Amino acid sequence: MKKKDKVIVRCLNCGTEITDNFCPHCGQKAKVKRLKIREIIADLINSIIGGDNKFLNTIIALCIKPGHMTREYLQGHRSRYYNPLQMLIWMVSIYAVLSLIAGSDPLEVTDTIKSDVEINDKSQMGSLMNMVSRCYSYINGNKLYFMITNAIIAVWPFYFIYRKTKISRPDGDELPLNHTEQFYTQLYGACIDILVAILLIPVSLIPDSEHIVKGIDSAVSMLYFIILYKQLYRIGWMKGIIRTVFAGILTFTYLIILIIILVILVACICYLIYGEEGINLK
Repeated sequence: MKKKDKVIVRCLNCGTEITDNFCPHCGQKAKVKRLKIREIIADLINSIIGGDNKFLNTIIALCIKPGHMTREYLQGHRSRYYNPLQMLIWMVSIYAVLSLIAGSDPLEVTDTIKSDVEINDKSQMGSLMNMVSRCYSYINGNKLYFMITNAIIAVWPFYFIYRKTKISRPDGDELPLNHTEQFYTQLYGACIDILVAILLIPVSLIPDSEHIVKGIDSAVSMLYFIILYKQLYRIGWMKGIIRTVFAGILTFTYLIILIIILVILVACICYLIYGEEGINLK
């Protein structure tokens, strides 16, 4: 009796021969089901609270040991925690859904940009500044962009303050964090800000509690940032408070300097192209 030829199963993603439940080359499952609603929901749930519980591990670590978690991630423990940018996207998404359901947004920032320039200033510089203000409003209205922008701005000040403080590296050396690692640390700090805001959504439902909620949010977020850097660098409370507060002040100063440089740059461009009429703000 003729034996049947062995059926070769190949990965639908890369074409590699599969002898197990997963592709040895790309890691995709051997059996791929058709897309249905329940499959989409299952994939969504699995991506948040999958078998490795990475999302829950990261949430718990953000609450009780944010600095230790950040140091472990930077030291190479990548499979235990979510990437900070990926985590921030999930946190912002969850926050957006919950704040929409509750009808309250604790992180809402009142737009302080006035329309006087747009109404009265008809010069080329005024047009450019109006464009800049619209970009600011767009970034300010999108929580993800706002958090990432803040993280980018804070990289250099925090790098400058902590440039002489070292942590253990994956190769065993003791070195300070570079700019990219500081950026990742700031992203984890942004996740803490979003987490605090999520916890404050029920409080924000109380009438006339806007200023109280914003005050609590600022205070708790600052405390968590101090804890984050205290645990990350394994320094004392006093040193952690002084350095983190000073880094925050330096970040605000750095932001003001960047705004001034931007205004001067716009003015110089308008002057070189259009002359004095280009920067006429009357």
